[in-house]
Amino acid sequence: MRVLQAVPRIDDSPEGRAALGLGQELVRLGHESMVVSAGGELKDRLVVRGSQHLDMPMDRRSIWSLRLVRPLRRLLVDQNIDVVHARAPLPAWLLWLAIRGLPETRRPRFITSAHRVYGGGFFNSIMAAGQQVIAVSEFVAEQLRRNFSKKLAAPPEIVTGGINTRELDRNAPVSGHWHQRLLNDFPQLEGRNWLLMPAPLAPGNGHQQFLEMLSALGRERGDTFGLIVGEVPAGGARYARKLERLALELGLSDKVLFMGPRRDMRELYASARITYCLNEKPLAYGRIVAEALAMHCPVIAYRLGGVAELLQRYFPRGLVDAGDREGLLQATVDVLDGPAQVDSRGLSLEDMSQQVLSLYARA
Repeated sequence: MRVLQAVPRIDDSPEGRAALGLGQELVRLGHESMVVSAGGELKDRLVVRGSQHLDMPMDRRSIWSLRLVRPLRRLLVDQNIDVVHARAPLPAWLLWLAIRGLPETRRPRFITSAHRVYGGGFFNSIMAAGQQVIAVSEFVAEQLRRNFSKKLAAPPEIVTGGINTRELDRNAPVSGHWHQRLLNDFPQLEGRNWLLMPAPLAPGNGHQQFLEMLSALGRERGDTFGLIVGEVPAGGARYARKLERLALELGLSDKVLFMGPRRDMRELYASARITYCLNEKPLAYGRIVAEALAMHCPVIAYRLGGVAELLQRYFPRGLVDAGDREGLLQATVDVLDGPAQVDSRGLSLEDMSQQVLSLYARA
């Protein structure tokens, strides 16, 4: 089978990561994988893992983008594409128009995937026009049904984002060298239970609630330490300083670290007692949550959107009502004081690819 995925950019966006993961699995299973996008930081990784990348400006929402329709149509014919899988509105429109210009007997199957919550409107409606429509969560599927009920060609199918369990391998031991190096850099972590908060330092991501919970927890026990991992977005330095001041005001100078962005998330998930996702608005899907669960690290998160669906399935003990400070503290104590079994079956790239291939066959 020859599959062409289309994304604006092959980068760290939900669409870019999904295209990378599926492309890898398609190649492993003996299919031919192509991705068309405007490029991005994951392009080299995509090619190394066996997919072909085609450079086109699929990220420019402009009337001039229509000039791409004819080259895309030639591509579909020349490469004898069997399935087109569009993961964002602009690429979906361009490829839909390209397909419509082909004889019906030569048209590839047209699949759309919604990785975000799309509001109403004609431009976004193309995400409901696939012969098979994929939603990354029931939360996203409900938004598609609500906003595009008349446009839906098929009921949305839920396919959660797959986690690369070869990179995030819970069975691989954490290097003693890594652990010792971290303790050399941060000796205050020795003998503590690490509570991990991975999120960009931006408003709405729940850092204040996390810090307040750490402060309250510290009054009950002295064996915990907070690790805040995440970059400071452009223009966010002032907010980051505000969080650091709040940590000092709460008496957390020796109980929390702002670690910045990290590349050793597998080791951090494996070593942490709990990972937190405290976004104040519902997310379409929680990649951080899925990664932590795949590593069998318990997760505590607000009962919102796609994140709540993941926890309801894999670790319901970690669900807390949004804004419930007492509930957040109690859930933390409960996990620290008792065994916490995480069931991660169904979260891998292999599981995701099997579902997607089944949808391709039905389209």
